[in-house]
Parts: sequence; C-alpha cells; structure tokens
Amino acid sequence: MLITVLTVSVALGFLLLQWIPHQLADPEAKQLNKPAERLTHLNTVRGMVLQTAAGLAVLGGLVYTGRGYILSRQSQVTDRYAGAVSQLSSDNLDARLGGVFALQRLARDSRHDIASIAQVLSSFVVRRCPVTEPAPGGQVWDSERPSQTSQPPRSEPDVHAALTVLGSLGRRTRVELSESDLRGAELDGLSFEGGEVSRSLLRGADLRRSVLREAELDDTDLRGARLEHADLTAARLRRADLRGAEMKGAAFDDCLLSSARLEDTWASSVSFRGADLFSARLDGARLDGADLRNATLINVSLGRADLTGADLSGADLYGADLSGTILVAADLRLARSLTPEQLLSAVLGQRTRLPAGLAHLRDDLGTTNGAGNGIVIT
Repeated sequence: MLITVLTVSVALGFLLLQWIPHQLADPEAKQLNKPAERLTHLNTVRGMVLQTAAGLAVLGGLVYTGRGYILSRQSQVTDRYAGAVSQLSSDNLDARLGGVFALQRLARDSRHDIASIAQVLSSFVVRRCPVTEPAPGGQVWDSERPSQTSQPPRSEPDVHAALTVLGSLGRRTRVELSESDLRGAELDGLSFEGGEVSRSLLRGADLRRSVLREAELDDTDLRGARLEHADLTAARLRRADLRGAEMKGAAFDDCLLSSARLEDTWASSVSFRGADLFSARLDGARLDGADLRNATLINVSLGRADLTGADLSGADLYGADLSGTILVAADLRLARSLTPEQLLSAVLGQRTRLPAGLAHLRDDLGTTNGAGNGIVIT
C-alpha cells in the first residue's frame, strides 16, 4: 500500500510539475530567445497548473463531503422511519401519537417518502378501527332510519391524528381506508382525493369542505354525515347510504350514485350535474336549487322530494317516480323521457318550466289540494 501511494504521488508530481507545464509552455517558449524568459514563462504555467489542480482537489472534496452528507441524511431518515413505525404498534397511547407525529414530520422533510407514509398510516387506521360485522352482501347499513341511529362514537386521539395527517398530505398520496369504522370522525376540510374508502362506516362523520374527488366510496355508510360544501366530483358511491346526510352546497358532479340511498337528505343547492343516480332513492330529500343538469335519473325514486327551483335540463327521467315531488319553479324544458303520467303525480307551479310538448298540462290543471293529483301551486 505504501509503495503504491508513493508511486502515485511521484507520478502526479511529475505530471503537475514537469510534463503538463512543458506541454503547455513549449509553444510560446520557443518564441522566447533568452533562457531566463523561457524559465519564467515555464514557472508561470507551472503555477497555473498547480492552482487548477488544487481547485479540482477542493471540488472533489466538496463532492465527497456532499455525498457523505446525503448518505448520512438517508440513514437518519431510515432510522426515524423505523422508529416511528415501531411506535405505532405500541400499547401506549402517547407512544402511538408520537409515532404519528413523527411520520408527519418525516413527510415534510422527505417528500419522496410520502406515498409509503400514507400506506403505513392508512394501515394503522384500518387496523385500529376495523368494521367488525358488515351486513350480508358487503353493505354496512341496517334498516334503521337516520333518526333512530345512536350517537356515533368519536375517534380515538391516535386515529384522529393519523386521519388528520393523511388528509393533509396532498394529491400525491392515495389513502386506503376500506372497511374501517370511522363513525363520528372529524375530517373537516381534509383531502382524500382518489382515496379508497369503500365499505367503511362514516356515519355521523364531519366531512364539511373535505375533498373526495374521484374517491372510492362504494357500499359506504354515510348516514347523518355532514358533507356541506364537500367536493365529491367523479367519486364512486354505488349503493352508498347517505340517509339523513347534510349535503348543502356539495359537489357530486359526474359522480356514480347508482342504487344509493339519499332519503331525507338536506341537499339544497347541491350539484349532481352529469351524475349517475340510476335506481337511487331520494324520497323526502330536500333538493331545492339543485343542479341536476344531464343527470341520469332512470328509475330513481323522488317521492315527496323537494325540487323547488332545481335545474333538470338534459336529465333522463325514464321510469322515475315523481309521486308528490315538488317541482315548483323547476326547469324541465330539456328533460328527457318525461311522461304526462309522471307530471300528473307531481306538484307543479305556474313557474315550472316544462318541455314544449307537455307545457299544456300545467295550464290544464287547476289549483287543488290533493297530493298526487297534479297539484299546481300558484
């Protein structure tokens, strides 16, 4: 080893002090007549070569130091990650909380670890809050009406903290909370965009202003949940139970709600534009001012629903049950598959806008008080 080091040192010294300076200086030195001038020129070139070599050596040292720092930091991140994950399996609540907040801090410090952190926290929530007894067929709801359901339990502090962290990680994560019991969870303003929350219990959960765009919520129990001004654009809620939910100002544009249950929901000014509500049940729902343009309402049940001022332009109402449905000031001019029989069972108004071929029904009917007889309210 010593001989090798000495050999390399001598070779480098020869290159830096003799060969390289001579190669660089010879073209100009030949034009100088005096030996002293040639020697001065050679020494000048030799100094420039040594300075360049010294600069390269310093640069190499910086690169080596930076690489060492990166490796050290990666090692620290790995140790922090492992420590936080081990805390999540502790029997002590404070330790679990510490693990959740450690992962939150790690997500801020190491952005490329966010996806794996989301998976760990999702698994933690599902493990801590599993749905223990789902109903047959994968549906989690029962036959109780919303008013009969008991007060939903609140999430444990560690679960609440994990959900808060998951909801603040941003769009680059995919939350997977399928088959988890999140009754009464406080998720106000959090983002679970593109998340997987199918077959979960979210009864009585606070989802106001939350972002659930393109989320998977099939067979999810959302009875009594608060969804005011939530964004569920393009979400999938097939067979979801939203009975008694408060959805004022929420966005369900292009949402898939086939066979969903929305009886007695408060959905004033909600947007179902382009939504698929095939065979959904909205009996008794408050949908005044709702945007149902181009929605699929085939075989939907709207008995006693309030659609005052709703816009149903382009909506497909084939086979829809409009018994006692309030359509005062509603816009049905471009509605599709609408029949006289459907309108005769609804509650119309003088400001109800009907398709050109059915406008005479409103004028022909007198003002009555009997439900289901084509009431026209002036």
